[in-house]
Amino acid sequence: MSKEKFNFEEYKKKIFEVEKNSLKTVIKTKDSSVCWRSWGKGTPIVFLHGGYGSWAHWIKQALPFSKKNRVLIPDMPGFGESDDLSMPHTPEKIASNLVDSLMELIDINENPIICGFSFGGLIAGHLSYQMNRKGINPQKLILVGPGGLGAKRGVMEEMIARHSKMTETEVYNAHKRNLEILMMSNPEKVDDLSIHIQKQNTDAHRIKSRPISGTDTLAQILKQQNVPLYVIWGEKDASVGVYLEDRMAILRSINSEVHFHVQFKLGHWLMYEDETMFNELFQKIIQV
Repeated sequence: MSKEKFNFEEYKKKIFEVEKNSLKTVIKTKDSSVCWRSWGKGTPIVFLHGGYGSWAHWIKQALPFSKKNRVLIPDMPGFGESDDLSMPHTPEKIASNLVDSLMELIDINENPIICGFSFGGLIAGHLSYQMNRKGINPQKLILVGPGGLGAKRGVMEEMIARHSKMTETEVYNAHKRNLEILMMSNPEKVDDLSIHIQKQNTDAHRIKSRPISGTDTLAQILKQQNVPLYVIWGEKDASVGVYLEDRMAILRSINSEVHFHVQFKLGHWLMYEDETMFNELFQKIIQV
């Protein structure tokens, strides 16, 4: 599939259809200003996006889960509409700015559910730890294809870099191919909305997340806390490849009660690739 140009107006409207129901709040922190969007009322669910991402990584979860919960999704510092983060960029600093801003949005007596995707999974581990130190006890920590475990990365085709000399068609096709390589197993699920989200996200990121994801920072911070832990992967997650059992072994060594779910035939961004499956699974986890 090839397109002559991005249909910006059509897909801005589709994204806005979800965003318009949110309360958008920008909160100044020590090192940044963090842009949060929130929907609904009830027990808070905090969703953290992946690297090169934004709140829109969770565009198919914001409204469904706001029916019974308060859904809070930031653009993390250095991403999307949040401000840049001072150097050096560390997971501790990102989580610190998130928790300081989040504490202005929720009551200290509320026990939120924290869910992070990919790079946001390792940040979620740090966020959970820092919240606990401030007297907030997360109910559950749910990680979706998390980085930061110190395991080998799956072998995959090289991603296509974009540059200023590319035509709009070439940029469109590069984003499409990159989503097929890394984010989704079924290329038919790579639709125009996902391509527009990918372009919007990558245009706005200012933090290089992959080097942080390649460390064992999540594994180390999980050793310092005792929180009910749930980890979800797509069976075809390209970032994991053949090293899924290595990741499971690392997590089992840290938390013997960790719960795993591996979803057949899905890729890395599985909550977009099959939102019906993911939302049903997530609902079961938060009800346990």
